[in-house]
Amino acid sequence: MAIKTPRQYLESLKDGRVVYLNGERVPDVTAHPVCKVTNDWVAIDYIMSNDPRYQDLLTDLDEDGERVSFALQPQRTREDLLRLREVVKLWARVCFGKPSGAKFVAKDGLNAVTVVAPRVDNKYGTNYAANVEAYRRHLQKNDLAFAMGLTDVKGDRNLRPSQQVQHKDFYVRIVEERSDGIIVSGAKTHISQAPACNEIIVAPCRAMQKEDAAYAVAFGIPLNTPGITMICAQPEITADSDLFDHPISKAVYINDATIIFDNVFIPNERIFLKGEWEFAGQVAYMFANFHRLSAETYKAMELELFTGAAVLMAEYNGVEKKAHVREKLTWLVMYTEAVETLGLAAVEHCVSERGSDLVYPNPMIANICKFYFADNWHQATKYIQDIGGGIIVTAPSYKDYTNPETHALMEKYFAGSARTSTENRLRMVKLVRDLTSCYEDVLTIHAEGSLEAQKLSIVQLADWERYKGAAMRAAGIAGAGENPLFDGLPQFPPAL
Repeated sequence: MAIKTPRQYLESLKDGRVVYLNGERVPDVTAHPVCKVTNDWVAIDYIMSNDPRYQDLLTDLDEDGERVSFALQPQRTREDLLRLREVVKLWARVCFGKPSGAKFVAKDGLNAVTVVAPRVDNKYGTNYAANVEAYRRHLQKNDLAFAMGLTDVKGDRNLRPSQQVQHKDFYVRIVEERSDGIIVSGAKTHISQAPACNEIIVAPCRAMQKEDAAYAVAFGIPLNTPGITMICAQPEITADSDLFDHPISKAVYINDATIIFDNVFIPNERIFLKGEWEFAGQVAYMFANFHRLSAETYKAMELELFTGAAVLMAEYNGVEKKAHVREKLTWLVMYTEAVETLGLAAVEHCVSERGSDLVYPNPMIANICKFYFADNWHQATKYIQDIGGGIIVTAPSYKDYTNPETHALMEKYFAGSARTSTENRLRMVKLVRDLTSCYEDVLTIHAEGSLEAQKLSIVQLADWERYKGAAMRAAGIAGAGENPLFDGLPQFPPAL
């Protein structure tokens, strides 16, 4: 089939999938007004891949001469990563800072099992690597949208998967093994765009121990498979929400669904891990490594938008030359450009994994970038809200603005600087409200890994011996020369 058209993509969602939203079963996700927001956003992938202006960037020709998505290709060189970064930038700029979800997250899970599957095969004689490559080919040839099922619902976070008390399905697990496959139960949550995707790739979200072997499972299956139920995240919009009041959330409903697996059958050819517990953490770790490029690139584009809104809000309020405002705007520029530079540096200094020909961003730089972005987001929110003022949360709706009885009053009393219109000021107010919502705050902290996860990675990756060697040499403590960076350096201060 090669590259799907947007219409073919939408038709592919009419497959009997079980989806619930706001307490009701959704009989057809393509006809539901809120689900449609997610579908249209995901469809951008298909719109742009069919656009001659973007095809050279977004697609490749496979060995059969058919166009396939570049995002579904394994990245084997620094140049591949730089190209993927430009793909994510384009997706993010088109979609107001939020890349289309057709292949955005799950491609990184696919790369993770691509790296880990051969390790399992080498130890246990399994056939997982061949399964992964067949699955990649299936995704490419059918140009499928697929979601990444990583985060389990977890239950009591202080207990391991096998130790849970209320029930054993807080993590997805194998409940039965058959000659032709396995039966799984459990739930994944925070699964972005799942109701708008064709398939899901499921993988463990953490390291396991021997007693957790049933939870060490990875596979890829269609989302209309019997036994799968999706419950959509509560949307911030309603069916009659408009783009004036909700410029971001009406255009981008991420729909972080909870997905329940109730005795779901997984055929052998779709299994990538089946009880090999010592490899579960490796899959999760490798996903994070690959996903750093995606996460940090779109965040830089989101900050581009965020900082632009802050500047315009200052101008529309007539305060852009005030010293404290200029200080805040300067900080936002530094924040934006630092995230962009760190993300690029992680790619420029990419690394390869032992036994694999795939490459991914430098983990140390990438984790610092992710932590820096997330840790400073609330400060950025504070600055833009301070610049914008209380009107961000108290402005009347678009319906009031267009009501003939109140329009003139709003034109008069909601005006700001004479250099712009009342309508433009109100539009920017609504954009800032969307950009600084509670949803955006929580998403920034927890998406792609929590702050504590970043710190843990940074501590584990830190070159402590290099740091100690530098300090020992300066302090005149013996042993600094044992570090190859300092061994053989000329004496300082020199003995002249």
